[in-house]
Formats: sequence, C-alpha cells, structure tokens
Amino acid sequence: MILIINRWIWFICFQTLQSINCLLGYAYTSRRFGLNSPSAQIAGVRYTKKSSSTVLRLSYSANVNTHSAPYRPAHWYFMIDGHKCTSPGDIDIAMYQDSNDNTHVPGYLTGICQATSAGNIGVGAHAITVHVKTGGNAQSGWESLSFLEVQEICRPF
Repeated sequence: MILIINRWIWFICFQTLQSINCLLGYAYTSRRFGLNSPSAQIAGVRYTKKSSSTVLRLSYSANVNTHSAPYRPAHWYFMIDGHKCTSPGDIDIAMYQDSNDNTHVPGYLTGICQATSAGNIGVGAHAITVHVKTGGNAQSGWESLSFLEVQEICRPF
C-alpha cells in the first residue's frame, strides 16, 4: 500500500514539476563509442520546436580527454542548424591537459539557447549537434555511454 501511495505522490510531483518547468518537448539520443579527432561532429539529434516563446535547454555528457597538444585546449560546444548558440551566451567547455597525461574524465555540457548567430530559433525542425575542436587530439565517449538531450522549456529570463 505504501508503494502505491509513493507512486501516486511521485506522479503528482512529476506533473507539478512538468507544469512549473513548462516542458513542451523532449528529444534524447545515446550511444557507446570512442572518437579520437582534432575536429568533428560527435553527436546529433533532430528536434521540432513547438513554440516561438520557448527556449531550448541542451545537455551533453561523455567521457572526455585531450592529449598530445600541450597548452592547447579542446573545446566542446553545441550548434543548432550549423550555428553556435549566442543568446544568452555561448554554451561550451574547454579542457587543458599535459601532453603526458592520458586521463579520461566525465564531461558535462549544458545550457540554454534562445538564439544563434542566424537569429532566434524559430518554430520547426532543427539539427542540434555537439562538436569538438582542438589543436591536438580530443577524445569523446571513449568506451562509455554518451548522451545528448534537448528540452523545450518556457523562457526562464
């Protein structure tokens, strides 16, 4: 009986959080891979935006590493339809690592995107991708499950 009550409470809480966050849409993709490249698209998903008054919350998680490029960072970043997010700001992470170090660490990239250099993200289908660029070798995924998630939410600002 307690389990049923807890499930009911969970359902009510989930519905409440969903309405507070104003979640209009969701897309998710995951895969197990290892990519070793100085510059590449490493993940992608198609998403159809439903409202002009919402923003996209983007998240990417992977095992990351950069090596053989001392003092040259690797940058992981989102692109929508081939353009970087510009509003409210860039969504990217950078990693610096000594050329003798080959440590793989969990990487998590997340942020809100309202517009790109091409303008506001309009209603309709969009290609959302994660890219990496470095002066040496960047590794993404490396024998771990990586994911890319897109949420369409009400504008929080």
